[in-house]
Amino acid sequence: MHFMPHATTTEPFSMQPRQSLAVVLGASIVSMAVGFWPTPFWDEDEPRFAAIARTMLETGDWIVPTYNGTLAVDKPVLMHWCMAACFALFGTTEMAARLPSAVATVLAALALLRAGTRWFSPLAGVLAALAYVGCLLVAIEAHAATPDAILTALTTWATVLVAEAFLPAQGVPAPGRLTLARGALVGGLMGVAVLCKGPIGFVGPLAVVLPWVWGVELQRRLKHCEHQNLGGLARQACGAVLDTLRATRLATVTLTMLAVAAPWYVAVGMRTAGAWPAGFFFIHNVGRFAAPMEKHGGGVLYHPLGMLVGFFPWSCFLPLAVVLAGWRLWKRASPQPEASALALALLWLAVWVGAFSAAATKLPNYIMPAYPAAALLVAALAADAASRARWPHPGWLASGLGWLAFGGLATSATVIAAASFGLTGGAPAAIVGLVPVMGAIACFMTARRSRLEPLFIFAATGLAFTALAVGPAAGWMARANALPTLVREAHRHAGGHARLGAFGRNTPNIVFYADGLVQEWLPGREADAGAFLATGPDAVVIVPEPDYTKLAARLPAGCEIVGRARPLFQKHDYLLIGAAPAADDRTANAGSLTR
Repeated sequence: MHFMPHATTTEPFSMQPRQSLAVVLGASIVSMAVGFWPTPFWDEDEPRFAAIARTMLETGDWIVPTYNGTLAVDKPVLMHWCMAACFALFGTTEMAARLPSAVATVLAALALLRAGTRWFSPLAGVLAALAYVGCLLVAIEAHAATPDAILTALTTWATVLVAEAFLPAQGVPAPGRLTLARGALVGGLMGVAVLCKGPIGFVGPLAVVLPWVWGVELQRRLKHCEHQNLGGLARQACGAVLDTLRATRLATVTLTMLAVAAPWYVAVGMRTAGAWPAGFFFIHNVGRFAAPMEKHGGGVLYHPLGMLVGFFPWSCFLPLAVVLAGWRLWKRASPQPEASALALALLWLAVWVGAFSAAATKLPNYIMPAYPAAALLVAALAADAASRARWPHPGWLASGLGWLAFGGLATSATVIAAASFGLTGGAPAAIVGLVPVMGAIACFMTARRSRLEPLFIFAATGLAFTALAVGPAAGWMARANALPTLVREAHRHAGGHARLGAFGRNTPNIVFYADGLVQEWLPGREADAGAFLATGPDAVVIVPEPDYTKLAARLPAGCEIVGRARPLFQKHDYLLIGAAPAADDRTANAGSLTR
């Protein structure tokens, strides 16, 4: 199958740096604004992290993270600080909690615009930024109150700033080593990343840049040493290690990282008598790597296959980009500066995907710091294709557009299937799957007459698809998250603000929307839950329906089921137990009890 049988002339891409910046900023902000609907939290992590941040703001304790009155050891403090600051400025809302991730996503896109422009071409810079913003997982994390978008922005800038010292920019020779100021800046970024998600914020970028710089230094040494025997090569390799440590100013980077990150880690360790560091490092770092936690396991192909979904629609061309980049390096078919940049992107991708593929606990967002590398690779492929008189690899390119259309149809089918298994009312959101289908048709039709037009149609397709999928479509589907509505019903039942308890199972959605501490009782403590309900009409208990039979015999006189709701993808209702409403209120409240 041929993508296009003939082509005319190439079209020069002429865009000034300010214009490129305006395009990237405008497209990123507009696409994310479409998705910034005031939808409730509808997973477990978002309301948990938001509840921790709100507690920090309310108590004034910015050192020790607590969740529902207990020590929270799963994540460091940076994300909570960012959310709490947004709560202070804009109010305690879902949009404020998600704002730090959106800002971080734009900052990561700007790093890719800078890197792609300097290392490949202005067109590659723009496409890399748009590819990053316009892929599915990045769009999801840009609208999520989680730390992954923040970590990715920090590690991306750290990686780019190190690499810039060794890659020529538009003909200007690279200095070949970091300045003291840049080394301190890189270390500071890594320190903030360590405050965001722990040691991976330091180890991850170094695992990318140190081997790559070592390769650059080794090449430089071998240029001046011909006909080396094996012993001579070994000496040059060892010498390149020392060159790498000096050129990257590893000591400066490390000390600056510690100066930024260590004060909080020391403070929280002292305040909690070592409980927070022990829980975080041994359980949520070593423990997650050694064994699956919370049933989040998977095989060695979990992340590579997951990236085909998370990087959609640009993943339609990611395998081709990886193969072509590797082939050009093997055949030495690219000029040296571009070859070094391609090697960096491949190593960047391989380190993050490979490291987390080796870990026992797996979630798609764990490899999000690899997505900037993937964006650079597909952007370099696209820019190279645009510079040629004929489309290279036409069969592969046509297959990529076929996968784009197939991905759209698969999206529609997935939404329709989910609507049949708990995503009540979500079926109309399936229409978003038509966007990739229409984009594939438009790219195919314009490819005869243009090189640039199909590329920007593809970029627009990615931005439109992810904006609609994560924005209006997600808002539509969020209607199925009934727990926030049930908690609001509890407050109305109590006449303003309920004192809330949870029997059997508590969830972060209940805790955040309760706007206060939620008492918890496991089966076996029915008497305690009953005594709580007896303390006043503002006491309300939420209980999963299967556990209600255990509690029913201990209910105080006058308490009954006053509300119910079916959480997303659950097989049973959650019940609201409280004082029976007055006779005049029963009829008025009957319509608010949803199943």
